[in-house]
Amino acid sequence: MTTDSASGHSAPFFGTQRDFWWNEDFLGLIVERLALAGTRSVLDVGCGLGHWSRVLTRVLPAVSEVTGIDAEGSWVRQARLVDADRRPPVATSVHQGRAERLPYPDARFDLVTCQTVLIHVPQVAEVLREMCRVVRPGGTVLVAEPNNLAGQLVRSSVSYQDDPEALASLIRFHATCEAGKIKLGEGDNSVGDLLPGYFAEVGLQLVGCYLSDKSSPLWPPYSSPEQSALIEAVAGAAAEERCPWSREDARRYFLAGGGSEAVFEEAWASRAWAARAELAAIQGESFWSSGGQLMYLVAGRRPSAGE
Repeated sequence: MTTDSASGHSAPFFGTQRDFWWNEDFLGLIVERLALAGTRSVLDVGCGLGHWSRVLTRVLPAVSEVTGIDAEGSWVRQARLVDADRRPPVATSVHQGRAERLPYPDARFDLVTCQTVLIHVPQVAEVLREMCRVVRPGGTVLVAEPNNLAGQLVRSSVSYQDDPEALASLIRFHATCEAGKIKLGEGDNSVGDLLPGYFAEVGLQLVGCYLSDKSSPLWPPYSSPEQSALIEAVAGAAAEERCPWSREDARRYFLAGGGSEAVFEEAWASRAWAARAELAAIQGESFWSSGGQLMYLVAGRRPSAGE
């Protein structure tokens, strides 16, 4: 996994808004559909601070052991994999290591999972192959990954009147950055679209492919805890000029993807202006959007002997 040595690759996205990424009743339905209610041991690959483990274990009634692994030492030290009031208690452990070389024996876990990790790795199949290795025969590999490019098409009360060329420029900018990120070996930000093929490549039997039913809506007066967390994230991104990458990373990706310095500067200035305009509209209570997003939840089963 690609990490920033100072803070980790997901540092800007580990705010409180991450606690609202999923509807728990939807995840409960997925557990029912995939017959995961009897799951006892879970491995969370690229666990970060444990957001995904916490929400997932709330809907796994039989779980008794949760293990996390992350390449970034700071997350390993801070991760909390289950809710503090979980009853009965669940045994947890967190290790530092790489998704491409999981330090666990074959067939160790009932469920092996990750959330927005494969968007950061250069060889998706390599990571999935390791996840398949450490799940037991008949066990499940469950992966949550997005198509981030699609999110650029979501409109708001600020952007809905933008002309077609402005929208096309926005898509070109992000598509060029995503292409450059892939070329630099730092991952595919829209890898969610391609997961079924990767599952087949590593020998996983695809048993489910779903879209999260969660959006991130904003409307005045922005009174819920979820909306407050989202506004905090929007304000942070505007202050730091992220879209979603830092300026330095976006420039690297854009140039590697075939863009020019001049076009980057123009596009970056446009993105920074748009971020400030959104924040100003929120502060004036004139911003609203349904906040659509495209997050896949894909499940594969490791074949049992003889299958």
